Amino acid sequence: MGVSVGGTVLLAFVLLDAYSTVPAAVVGVLPGELTGAPSSQTARTEPPARTEAVPLRRWALRLAGRWHGGPVYASAVAGDHVYFGSGGKLRVLKIGENATWQELASINTPGVVRDLFVSGKQLYVADESGALRVIDISDPIKLKEIGHTEVPRNTKAVFVKEGYAYLAGGWSGLVVVDVSEPAQPQVIGFGKTPGIALDVHVSDSVALVAANRHGLRLFDVSDPANPTEIGHHEVPGYTYGVAATKSHAFIVGLEATEQDEAGLRIVEISDPQAPTEKAFLKLKYGAERIWIDGSHAYLAGVANDAGLIIVDVSDPAMPRKLGDYLSPTCSESISIAGSYAYLAHGDQGLEIIDVSRPQAPPVENHYDAAGKARGIHVVGSTAYLANGYTGLRILDVSDPGDVRELGNVQTYRSLDVRVSGSYAYVADEASGLRIIDVSDPSSPREVGHHDTPGDALGIALSGSHAYIADAASGLRVVDISNPTRPSEVSFYDSAGRAEDVVVSEGRAYLADGRSGLAIIDVSDPAAPRELGRHSPSDVEIKGVAVVGSLAYLAAGRLGVRIVDVSDPANPRGLGGFDTPRDARAIQVSGPLAYVGDAEWLRIYDVSKPLAAHEEAAYRTPGARAHAIWVSETTAYVAGHQAGLLILDVVAGAPEPPAPTDTVTETQKKLRRSQSRCSRATFTVYR
Repeated sequence: MGVSVGGTVLLAFVLLDAYSTVPAAVVGVLPGELTGAPSSQTARTEPPARTEAVPLRRWALRLAGRWHGGPVYASAVAGDHVYFGSGGKLRVLKIGENATWQELASINTPGVVRDLFVSGKQLYVADESGALRVIDISDPIKLKEIGHTEVPRNTKAVFVKEGYAYLAGGWSGLVVVDVSEPAQPQVIGFGKTPGIALDVHVSDSVALVAANRHGLRLFDVSDPANPTEIGHHEVPGYTYGVAATKSHAFIVGLEATEQDEAGLRIVEISDPQAPTEKAFLKLKYGAERIWIDGSHAYLAGVANDAGLIIVDVSDPAMPRKLGDYLSPTCSESISIAGSYAYLAHGDQGLEIIDVSRPQAPPVENHYDAAGKARGIHVVGSTAYLANGYTGLRILDVSDPGDVRELGNVQTYRSLDVRVSGSYAYVADEASGLRIIDVSDPSSPREVGHHDTPGDALGIALSGSHAYIADAASGLRVVDISNPTRPSEVSFYDSAGRAEDVVVSEGRAYLADGRSGLAIIDVSDPAAPRELGRHSPSDVEIKGVAVVGSLAYLAAGRLGVRIVDVSDPANPRGLGGFDTPRDARAIQVSGPLAYVGDAEWLRIYDVSKPLAAHEEAAYRTPGARAHAIWVSETTAYVAGHQAGLLILDVVAGAPEPPAPTDTVTETQKKLRRSQSRCSRATFTVYR
C-alpha cells in the first residue's frame, strides 16, 4: 500500500526496532525518584523480571504525508543544468544566457539530500536516511529514480569514478558501491576509518577520506571490493572536507579546541604511503568543504569564516587568499562550473556567485530553501512550523498528501510556536518573543516583539500571558493582552536550563534541564513562586507533558519518567519507561504517549502508566523528531532537516516479516556496522 506525497509514492508501513526482540517497556526507579530507596543510592533499581506476555500491539504509525522543505547541503552541475538538494527535495535549474537561471522541476526524495555527484546521465544522491539513490537526468524536466541501495545512515558524501561510488559513511568509514549497472547498485566493500568519515575524493586508485578527529586517511582502491588503508596524515581539530589533484590533497576542517589552528592544509600525496604536509593557510574558524578548479581552491566556510573563500593554490607550497564572500549563515559545500560557484548555504538556500572577480565575488542569484523544523502547532487544517533561521512557516495540511505552503515570515531563529486567535507567538531563541499576525496566512506579519534576556527555547500560552522557557534565564512571564506591545511582568529564576514549559490550572511545569522538573504557581502571573521540584539524579529533562495528576518527562537517554504532581509541593517519582535512544520531546493524548526519541517517533500505551509498553515506532528520514503535535489520530512531527512529517495512528500492526535466506554477507556487514554505533551522533546541530 502506498501514499502519494507530492507525486512520489511512499511506502506506508510500521518500522519496529527489531521484530524478533520486542520487549515490554522497562519500568524503573531512579535514585532520588522515590518509593523508599535512599537518595544516596547510586545503582539504578530495576523491577523483578517480568513473566507476563508482551502486550499485543494495537496501533501502528503510517506516513500520511510530508512537507519536504529543508536546508541546502549540496549542489552539482551537468551541462547547462544545476541540481541541488533542499531537505527532502531535489531541485533543478536551467542555466540560461546572460547570467540567468530558471527553476524547471523538482522531485521529492524519501530522505534528506546530503551530497550529489553527476556521472554520465546519472545523478548520485547520498540520502542521509541511509540510501544511495541513482537518478536518471537524461531529461532534467522528468527526473526519475532508477535504482537505490541501502548504505549507512548519516552518509555525508559521494564520489563516483569508473563504475564505482565511494561514500563517506560516517561511523562505517569508506563504503564502496558497484554502480556499473546504475539500476542495480550493490555495496561491495568497506574501509574502516578510526574516525567518522565525512568526505571522500578519489584520485587515480587512491581514495582520500576526511576522518573528523583522525585527519586524512588514504586507501588503495585498485581492488574496490577490498579497500586497504595505506597512509594517513593527522591534523589538529576536525577534518571535514577533502579534494585532490594527482600530487596533492587539499583538506579543510574546524577547530576542536582554542589551541587548534583550522584552515586549509595542502598535503603532498605523490607517495600515498607517506603523505607530507607542504603548506597551511590559517582561517579564523574553518571550513567544511573544498573544491579545486585549476589554480584556485574554493572553500565553504563556517562561523567567522561563513560564506565562500577563494584561495590561489597555483604554488601548493604558498597558498594565498584572494577574496571572499562572507555571510552570517554557515556554508555546507561548494561546486564550480565555468565562472560561477554554487554555494550550498544551508538554511539560506543556494547562492550563485560570480567568481570571475575573485577579490570581491558578487552574488548573482539566490534560491530560497527552508530551515530546520523545530516546533509545531496545528489549528484545524493549518500547521504553524517553527523553522529555525527561516522563521515561521504556515502550511495547509488539509490534504496530507499535498502539503502546501501558505506563507512565511522571517525571524532570527524560530524554535517553538503557539497560536491563539489571530496571532502566532514564536520562541525565537536569542531574539526572545516574536508575535506574528496570521489572520491572513498568505501574508503573515510581525506586530510585536519582546527580547528576553536568555534564549527563548519553548513557549506556552495561558489567558493573556505567554510563558517562555528562556534557557539560563529561567521562566519569563510576558503580558500579551496587547499583542503589539508585549511586556514582561515577572520571571522565575530557575536553578537549571529551562528547555520546555506547560501551563495547566494556574501552574507552570518547567523542564529545567539537569535541575529536573520545577512546579511554579502562576495563578498570579505577576508573582510566580516555586511550589515544588522533582530532581532525579543524572537526568536531563528536555520536555514535559501534563495529564491530570501526572507529569511525563522526556529524560534523554533515560527515556520517559513519570511524576505524581497531585501534591505540587511534594512531587513523587513513580518510575517510568525506557526508550532506546534519546527522549527529547513528548506529548500525551488519550491513552497514548508520543515520544520524540532521537530520530524516531514512538508511541506508548500509557493507559496503565506504570505498565507502559511501546505500540509502534516510525524512523524519521535522517533527522531528529524535535517536536510533536497530536490532533485526534494524527501526529505532526517537526523533523529538523527533514521538514514536517504527518503520521496517522491506525489500528492494528503487521505481522513480522518472515525470515529470508537472501541477505548477503555484505548486507549483514552493513547492518552490523550501523548497529554498533546506533547510539552515537556526530552532527553539530546549528
